[in-house]
This record gives sequence, structure tokens and C-alpha cells, in this order.
Amino acid sequence: MKHNSSHSIKLDPTRLQDLFQSGNRKDFVAEARHALRQILVKLQVEGHYDQVITLVKRDPFYRELNNTWEEIEPSVRSQKWYELMDRFIQIAYSTRPYCLRCGECCRLESPSLHLEDARLLATGFISTRQIYTLRRGEPVRLNLEGKLGTLPSELIKFKEDQERGYCRFYSEQEKSCCIYENRPLQCRIQQCWNPEPLEKLWQEQKLTRRDILKSDQDLMDLLELHDERCDPERLNNLFIQLHKTRDMKVLDQVLEILRQDVAIRTLARTKMNLDEEELDFLLGRPLTEIVRSYGLRVEMDLDGVYHLVEDR
Repeated sequence: MKHNSSHSIKLDPTRLQDLFQSGNRKDFVAEARHALRQILVKLQVEGHYDQVITLVKRDPFYRELNNTWEEIEPSVRSQKWYELMDRFIQIAYSTRPYCLRCGECCRLESPSLHLEDARLLATGFISTRQIYTLRRGEPVRLNLEGKLGTLPSELIKFKEDQERGYCRFYSEQEKSCCIYENRPLQCRIQQCWNPEPLEKLWQEQKLTRRDILKSDQDLMDLLELHDERCDPERLNNLFIQLHKTRDMKVLDQVLEILRQDVAIRTLARTKMNLDEEELDFLLGRPLTEIVRSYGLRVEMDLDGVYHLVEDR
């Protein structure tokens, strides 16, 4: 789930589909230049066009794509086009190696926390009500094409503003971070003009719930119980199996995991007096919410029986 500014570039989808289908090289060059100008406007470096276009013309990826555009399949053209947009963004950023305080990174998504950020919780600067957990094996959107993938490891993130989707600590009015002096490691290391530091950081160990809760045995026991009975990775594998076989026994296993998730969350609220905001961190997203990533939703009938239906 890496940051990518090309999510913010607005291009006409109909024109792009025509471009991918036709394979006309002149149209490719014209559309690429149009996209590049939009990128420069978005990054507030419109005056860098001549410099950027010179760098683009020298770029091996662009040159190869320009030479082979008419020969490759439409589906491959689509993939290569989005890779080219990433290249354009990197090249454009390289001509502006400083922060404009535009807030683009804060508006896209909130940061993930690393081991060094444990101090923010240990000192009480932030609380577990202000963060949430994405568990290993959860389905997430991983790239520009919107393909579904699963998380290889647990992530703890700042909660986003529910209405805008921004990091909760970003002030739109001030265009600034409300906790700038105590911002997490990802925010301190991120350079939009140079993705390398963030890419290296992504390979390092992330902060986990167990790092935070290791001194609270009751919460650790609840976490372990929930992870054992409500594993997102197992749920994902069952959905894959269900899609292939339509086996009702597999469906029963899916529904049982969903029931266990609801039961453990109810136990946490009633017996341990934990509220929903705390459960976002301790147990992650409810599985009834996660199943919507698979195009389904959970309904309960009058007898309290769960059913999976298509999510329209």
C-alpha cells in the first residue's frame, strides 16, 4: 500500500480505453503529453515542462514504450500506461526536490507506524483510539489498477477522517500537520520527489499490536483468541475455495468465522468494557466489513442466522 500520487491524476477513461484499443502511436504521444501537463499542474511545477519533457524523451521506459506501442496487446498497453504515469511523476518530482506543503501525501492516506513510533503511544501522545489495525491476510487495494491483494504483514495506521479520508492529524484549513513535531517515522522520512527512502523503510519491521500490548496479558489473550478463530488469511483462502467449488460446507466455514468475530467483539465490549474505537486497534476491522471487499455483504434473518448476499 505504497503512496502514489497518480491516484490524483484525472484522465478521461473513455479516451484512455480508445487509446489502449487503437494502439495509434501518434495518439499515444499526444495523450502522454496531455497527462504530463496535468501531472505538472498537480505538482505545482507547470513551469518545468521543457525540463521535464527533455528528461522524458531520454527515459528508457518511455522510449521503449513509444517504439513498441502499436505492437503490444491492449491489456498490456493499459498496464504499461499506468507504469508510465509513475515514471512521469518520478521525473517531475525530481525537478522539484523540496516540500511545497501541498498536503497531497496527507490527503491520500494516513501513515503506517514503525517500531520507533511506539514512543508516541508509550508517552501517551496518541492513544489506541486514534489508530487502527490492518491484519496480515486482509484484502486491500494494492495498485493503480485496483487489483485485490492480501497484506503480507500487520499494519497499524493513524485513523483517517471519516468524511474526507485524510489523515486525522492533517488540517485542511492550515494545510499543515497538527502533530508535526511528533509525526511518525514514515512522515519524517517521506520525500515525494524521491521514493527511495520510503521504499527502503517499507521493507523494515512495522509496529504491531503485540509490541504495544505485551504488558497487558488480558488483552494479549483476547488478541490471540481472535487471531486464531478469525484469521483473515484463512477467510481469504476459504473465499477462493468457495469461488472455485461453490461447496456449501466451505460457505458454512466462512459463516462460522464471521459468527466468531461478532461473538468475540461482543465479549470485548460487554465483559472488558472496550469501546468500538479501541476494538479498531485491538481486533482490526470487523470481518463483516472485510467481506465487502469480495463483493459480498452479511445479512441476518429474523432467526439470527447469517447469510452472504451479493453487495450491489
